[in-house]
Amino acid sequence: MEPPLSRNCNPQLPQSKWAIFVVLVPAVLAVFSLGFGREHAGAAPAEAGWYPAHHSARWDCIVIHHSACEIGGARRFAAWHRARGWDELGYHFVIGNGSDTPDGRVEVGPRWAEQKHGAHCKTSDEYYNEHGIGICLVGNFDRHRPSAAQMRSLVHLVRFLCREYHIPPSHIYTHGGVTGKTDCPGAEFDLPGIRKQVAAAR
Repeated sequence: MEPPLSRNCNPQLPQSKWAIFVVLVPAVLAVFSLGFGREHAGAAPAEAGWYPAHHSARWDCIVIHHSACEIGGARRFAAWHRARGWDELGYHFVIGNGSDTPDGRVEVGPRWAEQKHGAHCKTSDEYYNEHGIGICLVGNFDRHRPSAAQMRSLVHLVRFLCREYHIPPSHIYTHGGVTGKTDCPGAEFDLPGIRKQVAAAR
């Protein structure tokens, strides 16, 4: 199950389905968010919510995406993904751009709470869904760069994930770099720069 590509921005949902998602999806996301951080009271405020209740050894890499749309957030993307027949939000994290959520806000998806495989990077062996942490930044980075706030949050989040799950910077990938079937996360996204900043903090 692959997320929308840059040439195919997520379509609007029929009103009847949307009404259901508006009620249910925020509640689900809120429940998972409230359960985080209780055993990590000494963690930095932003990081406290990134600790799942149960640590998994499944994660070997990080895969970065863009939404290819200028609006969105975890709630909206979860609704679109469910409309496509997926069980829930395909990504583990979503970083807002000021449209649905504040610029740079990191949203934690239910898959991360459950330490569940992703639905964001389809390959023949499903390796990157099974072992890759999916992060989506809202925006179309074929047209412009991520905002400064998004980049700060991305670097902070990726440093945290690399530290906690022993992921080397060389295992930070892009969706298009893995599959070769899309340019996601866009021509304006600087993967070498992200790897360099993460490596500098190790």
